[in-house]
Amino acid sequence: MATRADYDVVVVGGGPAGAAAAARCAQHGHSVLVLESERFPRFHIGESLLPLGDDVFQQLGVGARLRSAGFVTKRGAQLKTADGAHTVLFDFTQASFVDPPWAFQVHRAEFDQILLEHARSLGAEVEFARARDCRIDANGVEVEFTSGERVATVRARAIVDASGRTGFVARQQGVRRPDDELRKAAVYAHYRNVPADPGDRAGDTRIVSLPKLGWVWFIPLQDGVTSVGCVLDIADYESREKGDPAALFAAAIAQSSQASAWLAEAECVSGFRVESGFSYGASSYCGDRWFLAGDAGSFLDPVFSTGVLLALRSGVEAADAIDAAYVRGRSGKARVLRRFDRVLQARYQFVRKFVLGFYDEATRDIFFAPRPVFGITRAVTTVLAGGFDLTWLDRLRVRCFFLLGRLQRRFNLVPRVAASAPATPASKTMETPA
Repeated sequence: MATRADYDVVVVGGGPAGAAAAARCAQHGHSVLVLESERFPRFHIGESLLPLGDDVFQQLGVGARLRSAGFVTKRGAQLKTADGAHTVLFDFTQASFVDPPWAFQVHRAEFDQILLEHARSLGAEVEFARARDCRIDANGVEVEFTSGERVATVRARAIVDASGRTGFVARQQGVRRPDDELRKAAVYAHYRNVPADPGDRAGDTRIVSLPKLGWVWFIPLQDGVTSVGCVLDIADYESREKGDPAALFAAAIAQSSQASAWLAEAECVSGFRVESGFSYGASSYCGDRWFLAGDAGSFLDPVFSTGVLLALRSGVEAADAIDAAYVRGRSGKARVLRRFDRVLQARYQFVRKFVLGFYDEATRDIFFAPRPVFGITRAVTTVLAGGFDLTWLDRLRVRCFFLLGRLQRRFNLVPRVAASAPATPASKTMETPA
């Protein structure tokens, strides 16, 4: 068995969380090794980004490279009822403190490769190898990995688990917690010739509501490709015939005349993929010398496209915490660990509340009936743009939004459109109140 030289940090996983952690460690001047089990480029779901991700890209120095990549520009997101009769637009120009008010729709194979190559350009070492064992003690971390026939060991001061759903360290530490309230299943594929909206709205994510609080995403990508996926409640999914993913997808799409119309002349250009039971959190996001970042720590339902931004931010924060606690020793270790865990726990719960609201019929009615009063709509749009760290006033406005959802259950404050489209076609836009 060969033993490699020591590093300051080892990162398991080269996706957005791992690449962000590695790049940030390199910016701090630390030696870092990334172990990635798959050869890049490779397919990955999670193609819709959020505007406030640009802050991270600028911090890491990769913003210009991403802007020149030719990705589709997303200026907002649309909610539509199953028959397309009722539409709500969340326009990012109406959000608070969001600059630029747009984001990218990306092929993850290209996007992830850009981020990983950028980390390498800053000095991170990347090895396409599979981590298979990890030993953590008070003196450091030792990771055993395989690359082809070679077996090797690397030592480091700390480890960042950015291995996604694999949860290399998360599972070893026993901290992963399934989210039983958000048990869903998704079936998805790529299509060509899906009609797009005109002008600036061509790059919007479009979400079509389905019966039983399911939904369909339409995400336009470059080269005329559209990512299309159906998300179903796990009980609905388990009641269906699952041997043929294409048939499962077709049956779900058939519930919406709007989605069916958009796909009537479209051509499927990929295989169908299925994922189920994909939401989970963590009882702790860190411990002595280990940190969880991105999907290794938690994953939430993709309805608001928060996954990549959460991954990027947690990767950067893990690198900063390691720098403070283990390399430079500028801060008390216990305090750094507590703060890292507290921030990620709070962020998960904050975003989770919005996701749960979307799956509550009454609150979904409120999503479909924005009212430009008291700045509530602006605050909600800010959250949907990735603004998770709100001012105290916007947090109060968000609480009012969920209060309206609770009142809707009893008083029919707005039309009930969550499960079915309204009788009269309508269109609304999230507008900034005067």
